[in-house]
Amino acid sequence: MSELDPISAAFGALQPRLQTFFKPKLWDFHIVADPMSIDEFKAIVRRTPCLGLGWRQFNPAPSDKVIGRRFQGNLGLRLTIVVKNPNGPKSRFLSDAAGPGLFPSIASAIALVNGFTVAGLGTFAIGAAAQAYAEGYDAAGMAMATVDIGLLTAIGDVDGDLANAPGFLRMISEFEPWPDGQERDAPLDVRQP
Repeated sequence: MSELDPISAAFGALQPRLQTFFKPKLWDFHIVADPMSIDEFKAIVRRTPCLGLGWRQFNPAPSDKVIGRRFQGNLGLRLTIVVKNPNGPKSRFLSDAAGPGLFPSIASAIALVNGFTVAGLGTFAIGAAAQAYAEGYDAAGMAMATVDIGLLTAIGDVDGDLANAPGFLRMISEFEPWPDGQERDAPLDVRQP
């Protein structure tokens, strides 16, 4: 059964997954808007390094991938990674004792997320990773990147039809329309008495 709210479920699955490597003692984690305003960005980078996970879109799946009455679509999320290091660009990108580097952080996020499968939700896939920029923060010793995350998923059984009829699919395949003792070639009366 798919999640009734796959967007919240995706956030709930990704945060602990990311925090297996990006430890909360060292990394701040934020749920953010995407795109973020400068004020929103300023609020999350008070402590670095940090991760910001934002929702981007939920687009309908291509028609050849849609099965049934439920909405199925490609859920798009974006992970923003921000690191800070006063020792220059090389240290910001590659890391040193003063802090984690942007490149190993990107690689770690991709390794943790791409192919991560959650029952009832789907399998996450990385769509792109790119360097990012925030106006006014170029001299702050920061390096930033975004990692686009996709998930082909569905909105769950909203009206409860499947939950109320768990044997429905089995009944379709096992249904025997002829009453006991009636021949299969005999006419079938479907009227209610």
